[in-house]
Amino acid sequence: MLLKKIVVAEDDDAIAHLVNMALGDAGYLCLRAHDGEEALRLVRAHDPDLLVLDIMMPRTDGLEVTRRLKSDVMWSRTPILMLTALGSVDNQVEGLEAGADAYMAKPFNLREFAARVKAMIRSARRERDRSPTTDLPGSRAIDDHIEEALRAGRVVCAVHLDLLRFDSFADRVGFSRSEEIVRTLSALILEEARATTGGGAFVGHLGGSDFIAVMTPDTAATLARRVVDGFEAGRAQIAPEDTDRRLAITIAVAPTEGLKVNDADELGRRLGVAMKEAKREAADGGSSAFVLWTPQLGEPAPAG
Repeated sequence: MLLKKIVVAEDDDAIAHLVNMALGDAGYLCLRAHDGEEALRLVRAHDPDLLVLDIMMPRTDGLEVTRRLKSDVMWSRTPILMLTALGSVDNQVEGLEAGADAYMAKPFNLREFAARVKAMIRSARRERDRSPTTDLPGSRAIDDHIEEALRAGRVVCAVHLDLLRFDSFADRVGFSRSEEIVRTLSALILEEARATTGGGAFVGHLGGSDFIAVMTPDTAATLARRVVDGFEAGRAQIAPEDTDRRLAITIAVAPTEGLKVNDADELGRRLGVAMKEAKREAADGGSSAFVLWTPQLGEPAPAG
């Protein structure tokens, strides 16, 4: 995973050094701006996860930097933490009304500052990486969730769900109707994932009709069966236009067993092998299908 980037706009070298030390020790890549104009350039060049911004700076002050960024459609989602000696209520109100997302007054506690930064980045990334169709976490959040499980050494199963022949179906029914079907499918998957795990599943939306769920190995196959059954039982309500019954849900299940932090590509390969088999079964049998990856479907991950 790439390091999270933070632009630190602070003209005081001593304070900038403290901030850089606190954030660098927490694993962030800090980019220093000495004035407001440089802060704007760095944000536009690097698309950081957060801007730490002093108010009183040369050339362009922090309030103006905030107004410019928040009025720009490309950069308005960049979270801004104002860190300034102007700590009165009026100053805080002015900063927040300019568009800052949070405000800390100098002097400040480094541990509290680092915790505030971590919380803001976590919240911002969660909201930025959501599917506009389903409001589920998107591809970056899915990658992060799987990588976190690999890093922690937890064995989980990834469940890839997709609608067979959905693209040609969407061409017939149109964009609006196809999005409605994706939202209905999303609700079905989320409902069954919660019922299967008691609320402990992660469900994300890759785009189109592609979804990924991540859960413990003992619940993954159950989810797959429940979604297949739910889709087939509700087909007439989910996609009544599908009179030739060409749509089918195909599901691939693959475990992370034996994989390490850098083996996410191998997990993707396992899912790809299982999904290919699920699509073949669905095409041959004319109904939805799911396949659990086993070494017999493809070569196992390299040992060690």
